[in-house]
Amino acid sequence: MELIYMKKFLDACHQAKRITELMPKLPERMTPRHIHVIDALFQLEQKEDSVKVSDVSGFLGVTRPSITKLLNELESLGAVEKIPDEADRRVTLIRLTEKGKKYYNFYVEEYQGWLLKQLGEADTEEFMTTVNTIARVYKIVSDQKTAPVFPGEE
Repeated sequence: MELIYMKKFLDACHQAKRITELMPKLPERMTPRHIHVIDALFQLEQKEDSVKVSDVSGFLGVTRPSITKLLNELESLGAVEKIPDEADRRVTLIRLTEKGKKYYNFYVEEYQGWLLKQLGEADTEEFMTTVNTIARVYKIVSDQKTAPVFPGEE
């Protein structure tokens, strides 16, 4: 493959980031990342009786401190609530509030459903190739052990 294709791929990644920024207006202080966490929490709640912070961080593949920060922000926005685990008071359980479920219904179900309709008969295989390529490149660049270092920055 030639370098021009990697440049086109990285340009497409910039456009992909903009897609999340162009979703319908979010409530004040809410970001697309918050919606991503709400979606993850909704999915986990469908499978589990109770959801812990570590469940959300594991599901999204991000650190516990970054998820804790986002969940604290979502709690202050009234989208999630924290409940002490009755069996182990050191554990905090998380669940969507009615407001959080409304955010899920609009920004995930309705908006993403609308977006899907706009694509029409998109080729699922092509779509999944894109998803898998992005995941593969992310894994490569997130492992900085082998990445080149700018001279003088070692």
